[in-house]
Amino acid sequence: MLLCRGPMPATSSRNARHFLFVIRQFCCWHSLNPSAIDRSTLHPVPDVCRWQKHLSGKTSNKGMIRNIDEELLPDLHARELWNWWKEGERHGIPRKRSDFDPTDFPRVLPGITLFEVERKPWRFRIRLVGTRIAEETGHDTTGYYLDELPNTEKVAARARWAAETRQPYFLPMTPVTWTPNNFKLYATLALPLVDDSGETNMILYYMSFANASDAGK
Repeated sequence: MLLCRGPMPATSSRNARHFLFVIRQFCCWHSLNPSAIDRSTLHPVPDVCRWQKHLSGKTSNKGMIRNIDEELLPDLHARELWNWWKEGERHGIPRKRSDFDPTDFPRVLPGITLFEVERKPWRFRIRLVGTRIAEETGHDTTGYYLDELPNTEKVAARARWAAETRQPYFLPMTPVTWTPNNFKLYATLALPLVDDSGETNMILYYMSFANASDAGK
């Protein structure tokens, strides 16, 4: 389930408005039908130790893994999204935002966040936040601009890189710094989505969480 708030800007395309309408309808449907989701599969626990063993030397100076190995992704949900995105890429052009139908990924939705990309100046508006993310961080950031939140400079730098290059990245476990629950670690799979002109206009994130104490086990 996703938390949805805030109107779309007047300049948004018909596809963008339809995209948010579908998600809102999906959220409302599941709020009335909680048994429709197998909740035992919603919150997989990431294997922090496995990442620590395999990630040495693979990250960039922003901490990102650009050559994504499916086996290093945190869980089946991340792999499902990754394979969907990769299968839709054509000649270096990512999938369009309108390709993403949330009803195709009901068990993945609680871990999804969507950044809307703005240019001149570069800013990122958080359009949607999954309920799992809000629970783990203790803060629903839906509707905020990223630069309105503390300690998000590195997040913004990675988002801009993904938007400019139209390339995905995987961020291994790193501390949560922008919410009160800073004892948490999180990993992110970031997948850029484009508009009809081929420019990135949204970044789709899937996030996994663990307690910092798990990293030393």
